[in-house]
Amino acid sequence: MNKKNIKVSQNFITSKYCIGKILNQISLNVKDHVFEIGAGKGHFTLELVKRCNYVTAIEMDPRLYDIINNKLLNYSNYQIVNADILQFKFPSQKPYKIYGNIPYNISTSIVRKIVLESTAAVSYLIVEDGFAKRLLNTNRSLALHLMTEVDISILAKIPRGHFHPKPKVDSVLIMLKRKSTKMSSKERKLYEYFVMKWVNKEYKKLFTKNQFNKALKHAGINDIKNVEFDQFLSLFNSYKLFNCSK
Repeated sequence: MNKKNIKVSQNFITSKYCIGKILNQISLNVKDHVFEIGAGKGHFTLELVKRCNYVTAIEMDPRLYDIINNKLLNYSNYQIVNADILQFKFPSQKPYKIYGNIPYNISTSIVRKIVLESTAAVSYLIVEDGFAKRLLNTNRSLALHLMTEVDISILAKIPRGHFHPKPKVDSVLIMLKRKSTKMSSKERKLYEYFVMKWVNKEYKKLFTKNQFNKALKHAGINDIKNVEFDQFLSLFNSYKLFNCSK
């Protein structure tokens, strides 16, 4: 990964008032171990160590290590890890949450890693507004894949004026909440095929005309361009039923 690109794409929130306002909208407490992605100069890190049991701050730029450390001199419930988040290995045996104001240009890679490679029960991320909308767009394969693992919701809008340097777009605070049930590997493979064909609008490769009409009716879908995720799962279950009965 290019360090220069990360620096250019990352915009920081430094106002203590804005940071407090954002953190008051999320559920973090004295029992939580939090992994912070992109600690920057430690503005959020300082507030996180005050609120949480332990904070692991992950920051790729080694020049920021001393800056963060100096901010946290009065605290001992933290560690700073100088690492590329895309190469970082999250623990698998203990509970934790994730927080991050993540770089716009690698948002997709970071979200994929959190959802598919971590076991975080809940993740709170500040992302670009348009990216958040894409995560909720069930016409896109990324959204359909992620939604089997996590519930995705937008908690608040964050105006561009809160950041330095000021970006060209607004951001939002999103929550990724881990689902309790998981697909089997066999079902996952079938689901990935179904998503690919659906997004490419190859409906005839999934259903006969009669099956398609029945599946749409059963899912309560009136507009094929505007499908809720629960409705999409209903379509997938119909597809499995029709295929299993062959």
